[in-house]
Amino acid sequence: MYSEEDGLASLGFRIKRMMAKGLMELSAMPLIGRCCLRLAGALRGPYKDRRVLANLTSKPYISPKADIHCPRLVVGPHCFIDDYVTIYSHPDGGEVRLGEGVHIYRGTIIEVGRGGSVIIGDHTHIQSHCNIKGFLGSTIIGRNVQIAPHCGFSPYEHGFEDTSKAIREQDIISSGDIVLEDNVWLGLNVQVLDGVTIGEGTVVGAGAVVTKSLPPNSVAVGVPARVIRRRGEGGQAEARQDK
Repeated sequence: MYSEEDGLASLGFRIKRMMAKGLMELSAMPLIGRCCLRLAGALRGPYKDRRVLANLTSKPYISPKADIHCPRLVVGPHCFIDDYVTIYSHPDGGEVRLGEGVHIYRGTIIEVGRGGSVIIGDHTHIQSHCNIKGFLGSTIIGRNVQIAPHCGFSPYEHGFEDTSKAIREQDIISSGDIVLEDNVWLGLNVQVLDGVTIGEGTVVGAGAVVTKSLPPNSVAVGVPARVIRRRGEGGQAEARQDK
């Protein structure tokens, strides 16, 4: 049965939602914007409870605790940038562009330099403590991509062939951009190296190191990552046994 207490709780929820929406509308205002974001976050609660703030208005939710220094940052509507996300550009860095509805969770670092960029497509979600770089080459991530915690993307590597120099003194090199096409899913702690394209709809299992390009709609696991089957050819239980 619907009680008076239920009605009061529902009314309280609607009032909080209206207050949070009003605060989000003011979040881009100079001087008071950061304060409004903090108050809106406090109304919604901790961590992922705050995701709704990105959908109350067309404005993105960028946590006041995010560390952002990137002159060429473009953030689309309804984006969610969590506490302690870092987005940093060196003076020679390219752009960082986030499409509509991108979610980036706490501890993730996006860093660009040497002309490299990071481009992330609409409705892609990047979970906590990922490291995404754009140096020499770019990291280009498509739409509706799901990236689990602790994944890494490095479109460059250090030179190390000159034994007369410390490795840190040798220049970086790149085999090309990293490209994740639409609807890719990466499991925990996947590492993707320079020059790799992961085809549309591909799933990469936890802990894999992707050193070569993967075809669309495949399932890949291991170090280095290898294709074990095509999606639709067997159940997920069989895929686990194949590991």
